[in-house]
Amino acid sequence: MELYQLRYFHAVADLGGLRAAAEHLVVSQSAVSRAIAALESEIGVPLFTRRGRVKELNRYGAAFRESTRDVARTIDIGVSAVRELAGVAAGTVSVGFLHSLGATLVPRAIHEHRRMHDGVGFELHQRSGRDVISDLAAGVTDLCISVPGLFDKSLDVSWTPLYTEKLLVVVPRGHRFATRKRLRFAELADEAVVALDGEHTLRHVFDAACARFDIAPRITFEGTDIGTLRGLVGGGLGVALLPSAPAPRDDVVEIPLGDAGVVRVIGVGCIGDRYLPPAAVAFRDTMATMVG
Repeated sequence: MELYQLRYFHAVADLGGLRAAAEHLVVSQSAVSRAIAALESEIGVPLFTRRGRVKELNRYGAAFRESTRDVARTIDIGVSAVRELAGVAAGTVSVGFLHSLGATLVPRAIHEHRRMHDGVGFELHQRSGRDVISDLAAGVTDLCISVPGLFDKSLDVSWTPLYTEKLLVVVPRGHRFATRKRLRFAELADEAVVALDGEHTLRHVFDAACARFDIAPRITFEGTDIGTLRGLVGGGLGVALLPSAPAPRDDVVEIPLGDAGVVRVIGVGCIGDRYLPPAAVAFRDTMATMVG
């Protein structure tokens, strides 16, 4: 027995005819007729008695409707819940994003989106670059906000570029570079460095820059949190390559790089051949418009 047959049966039973049921279900009358015939064949007894154009339930049909009423209601509730979850105006968007984007980009995007769709809910997953992609691949999230191409080479991820983020050299206040207006990446060759570990996008950008400028970095600490790195820079453990801080600190100085290409491209991605709920599509479009 198919679920659609049960829904068609209850529509005919409640509305009294094939035509009325077909109009209610937005299907053809012949589709309803075939579903009822298949259901009666499977059960082994007729469920309706025809009186002119009206199909009246016989005693078998009445018993069947009574025993399956709760099942049909549960199905309808389930369908409505899923449609609401996926809807543009009142759906839920599941988003994975990098730790470094949680203080600025993501809150701004949610605020902007809710000005237009105030009923939308969000399920947020703040993760490392590799884990953001793993969650997207596993279907935990609808969208991810990360660096295109780093951890998704084996996946069909469709990316919408958002912006290119300039990176800064963060040094302790009082460091010999602290009064500089601009630095070259190659000048970091002799510096102790604190960095994120290989699960994070910033580490891959840093390693690529080291390879480009033929630097063998002296890394004194590998971590998982940008705030910790800034604190360690302030404590004199080393310098770091980081995005701009959401709020200024008294113990560190941020210096722009003069090298083109030492940047981080941020995009919003989804699995290319996977269904993307309308609420997620709308949020992706909001982000692209907001930063475009």
